Amino acid sequence: MIPCIDMEVDPSFPTNAAFGMPAEEDVSEEGFGLFRGTWLIGDVSHDDAVAMIGEERQLATHVDLTAPTHAEFEAIAGAIESNDPACLPPGFTSKHAHSEIISIVGDGHSAEPVLGSLDIGVAGLSYALTSVGCITAASCRGHLTEHAWSDHPVVFFAAERTTVHWLTSSVRESGCGFADASSRGWLIAVEAPSITNFMDLANLIVSRAAAGQARK
Repeated sequence: MIPCIDMEVDPSFPTNAAFGMPAEEDVSEEGFGLFRGTWLIGDVSHDDAVAMIGEERQLATHVDLTAPTHAEFEAIAGAIESNDPACLPPGFTSKHAHSEIISIVGDGHSAEPVLGSLDIGVAGLSYALTSVGCITAASCRGHLTEHAWSDHPVVFFAAERTTVHWLTSSVRESGCGFADASSRGWLIAVEAPSITNFMDLANLIVSRAAAGQARK
């Protein structure tokens, strides 16, 4: 069961946002936009984004079909993201001994990190945004834990005004919205009630980019 929270989003073009790209000296391996402990994704091709979106959708579907509650979705997704079987719900391994999730999580040592070490539900969108000229600063799929810095899916990114104009219709159609991130400098945030909205938005972005739809 993919979590979905009750929240209002504003899909209108964020006229008061700070548009533009951060200066090169403002971006480091530790992040930018007052975020630390993050990393720059770098160049992402259209094919890279499509592959990431497909991998993410597959993982999200596995977890969705296996988790009967939001809490179990959080636990299973966290186990996959961290390659840590200890994060799985109690009794999961014995109950789902032949589940593909068990092999994806691995033994906590040998499995390769999935989704470029990004959260399930924001990885595809982060790659999609980067593939059309944005720079992502931070992302979170929203967590149920007490110390989570976001309780809903959010991606912070920098972009030119024309790119955000182009994104606006896709943001609206996918049920996502923009949020003010000007306190962090040249950043805009896109948010949603559920990662389902984010995965739909990622698909819209790469589909429209492939179709050559002009940026307004």
